[in-house]
Amino acid sequence: MTSLFLGSCRNVGERQHGHFFWKSLHQSLYLSVQSPHMFDVVRWFHLALPASASREGHDDLVEGMEEARAAWLQRNSPSRLLSHHSYRLRDVLGKSCNRFDMRTMDDHQIATALYNEVQGGNLLFVPEREEMGKCVQAIGELRNKASGAAAAHQQQPADANMATSLYGNSPRVPQNLGNAQPFGYSVEMPIGDDTQTAWLPSVGGPPNQWLENASGKKQWRLYDGDGNAVVDIDFGHDHGFGIPHSHNWDNGIRDKGNAFSLLPW
Repeated sequence: MTSLFLGSCRNVGERQHGHFFWKSLHQSLYLSVQSPHMFDVVRWFHLALPASASREGHDDLVEGMEEARAAWLQRNSPSRLLSHHSYRLRDVLGKSCNRFDMRTMDDHQIATALYNEVQGGNLLFVPEREEMGKCVQAIGELRNKASGAAAAHQQQPADANMATSLYGNSPRVPQNLGNAQPFGYSVEMPIGDDTQTAWLPSVGGPPNQWLENASGKKQWRLYDGDGNAVVDIDFGHDHGFGIPHSHNWDNGIRDKGNAFSLLPW
């Protein structure tokens, strides 16, 4: 026999599936509270698990039993248990592996001991299999949802790593850019202090920085140390060189265009 032993229940208020056990909580106390060492939970609840149940399914059953116990503890209290006949309370307490000298205990002590035995896992609340099946299903669905959310969260750093590999600091850019120096592309570009939204000046720009023309035909322009235009990267049109493409500046004159890629070759 494979018994299921539950430890002490300390997080009763955190449980969220106790509503599944409404019917079982109204059953006979003698039938619903059993010894964990004499009761084969896995066999009893075989209908609650599919024949090919995985390890996760077994863990869901264990969690379901914790949910059931928490529901029992929330519904009952030592004073509430006194509504049962004294002999019934003593019969149920006698199922525990712990031995009590019940001859010297009054009914309130018996009820308190019974409550504590369920709370400590020395007695097991056994709900209906149908109710346990619904609880196990809900737990599995919640677990799968949480696993999906965790996988999506883990994917975000992976996406960032992919972006870094595609747009890192060392892409292989075409070398036909006149006197302009190759640059390292990053997701923070352009990095100038100002963004020109109407037009981009060919002189007087921020030294060694980029400006962006975000209106109309989007364009990035790089300036040299003297604030003169050096390289343009144009988007939204091709000039016969693809999108995006580049233009080099030489002594204030912009060439006709060059094939260009932001991605590594």
